Amino acid sequence: MVKSSVHRLKKIKLKGWIGYLLFFLLGSLLTLGGYTYLIREKPLSPEAFSQKVFIADKIIQSQLYETGVSKTDILLQQSSLKKEESIAWEQSFLQIQLPRSKSLSSIEGDLKKSFSRLGKPFSIHSSQSPESLQLEVRVMDRITHQITFLYAKPPALGIGLRPKVAIVIDDLGGETSVSQELLRWDLPVTFSILPFTPHAKTLALEAQRKGKEIILHLPMEPHEYPKIKPGEGVLLQEMNDEKLLHQLSKDIEAVPYIKGVSNHMGSRLMEDPEKMRIILSELKRRGLFFLDSRTTPQTVGFQTAKSLGLRATERSLFLDNSQKEEDVKQQLEKLVHLALSKGKAIGIGHPHASTIKSLKEMIPKIQEKGIEIVLLSDLME
Repeated sequence: MVKSSVHRLKKIKLKGWIGYLLFFLLGSLLTLGGYTYLIREKPLSPEAFSQKVFIADKIIQSQLYETGVSKTDILLQQSSLKKEESIAWEQSFLQIQLPRSKSLSSIEGDLKKSFSRLGKPFSIHSSQSPESLQLEVRVMDRITHQITFLYAKPPALGIGLRPKVAIVIDDLGGETSVSQELLRWDLPVTFSILPFTPHAKTLALEAQRKGKEIILHLPMEPHEYPKIKPGEGVLLQEMNDEKLLHQLSKDIEAVPYIKGVSNHMGSRLMEDPEKMRIILSELKRRGLFFLDSRTTPQTVGFQTAKSLGLRATERSLFLDNSQKEEDVKQQLEKLVHLALSKGKAIGIGHPHASTIKSLKEMIPKIQEKGIEIVLLSDLME
């Protein structure tokens, strides 16, 4: 009887403890659920989302600066507008070339560390191969930046081959003194002539007789048009296919003996893949090459040309954004560095007295470094 009572008492206590345990677990789950609800990430407003994208952009820029990435290392820089519900943002695409001395794993680690400090709503996803690193930066699970790092291919310099530099002088045809001096040079400088300028045809004829290479400097619509006008013969974004090809044909006919074409201005038109495909397809049909002057970071010129199988390349740098002699010489030094590191480089100058003087002084020094001055057509891909 006593044993039976004790047994019942233990049973009641056990049930009590089980009840307390279930109650505790249920309470914990409810508490945890409530806590999760309170700290759950709330949707960002469009303004707050834009601010987060701006922060991500600044972190990436800062990290690229710390890595030593320069403008010449950026092979592609584009953006596209994305929309989702009430939120719109610019999705950025970057393709960056790096020397093999840079560690892809270090770059990946540094970027992940920078974003991990911020916590939510930022995240970063990566994919790495021996030759490249691909990164996706996301804000609230929306991709805001896609970055690809590629190792630079070593310059294909076999025995007896030297680094090469091409010098292009733009905006010719409007004056005579600089052009006449360039005609006297015993160097393969490429003449880039604007159509419908006063001396376009006569200069092209003289340059042809002297064995110089001539290209058409094709006027294209910039973002600032019509406040800034590229000149007669400009190709405009509003033109339909027929008008675009008609004007292009007239521009080509305005400068005889051309081997290729480069864009004059064109920051708006050079960002339009459809218009560029029309223009570049016609250049290919005519057997002309294309030099992308890179007047906008978002240019699609070189990429579109490659997709069409058109011989093309892009300039490495402008020589005379500043017309001070010391600045032009500094740019020429950069051109030398690019040629030595990449095997080739293309510099674009303009008919300024300081540019011509700096070139005359620096070209012998460039050649002393074992760099060959060549025609632009020799560097087409």
